Order: sequence, then C-alpha cells, then structure tokens
Amino acid sequence: MIKYRRMARPTAPIFDVANGNRLFERAVAAIAVHATLGRRLLGGVLATVGSSPQAATAAELGMLLPEIERRLLLLVPHEKAAPALAHLRRTLLAWED
Repeated sequence: MIKYRRMARPTAPIFDVANGNRLFERAVAAIAVHATLGRRLLGGVLATVGSSPQAATAAELGMLLPEIERRLLLLVPHEKAAPALAHLRRTLLAWED
C-alpha cells in the first residue's frame, strides 16, 4: 500500500491591499461594502492608472468613477450599488485637503 503525504500548498493572500490615505479610507467607507473588499476594489481600480491607495486623490477617484461603478455592479445588485456610488460622489465633491 502506498502512503501519500499531504503537502502544504503555499497560497497567496487574496486581500492584501494596504491601508491608504484619509481620502482612500473615506472612499472605502462610502461604498459601504465589506472593508477588505472595498479596499481591494478601489486599490485595483487605482492600480489601472498607476496610482496607489496611499497616493489617491479626489481627481483620480472622480475620473475612475465609471470603472468603480462597473466593478461594484459585478459584486452587488444595482439597488445597493446606486446609493453607494451616490455617497462616493458626494464624498469626493465635498473633499477638501
């Protein structure tokens, strides 16, 4: 009889987006999904334009709103995404820093 040893498989963490600046954290809270998921979503969108959560600006996030909306609609139904996006827009428009 052959005995098989179970080998530990190394895995990469799925949600390893670091904390960002105050605006990034406020934007994550504004979209009202799980904090880790929100960080991953916004961090991934920022990465498409070569930015990071630590260097996020209101102008960048405003420019990326269509992509944020597209990705958010993949995660949650429109009924939940629409108020979250409206809250994010208000947060970005009111941001002074």
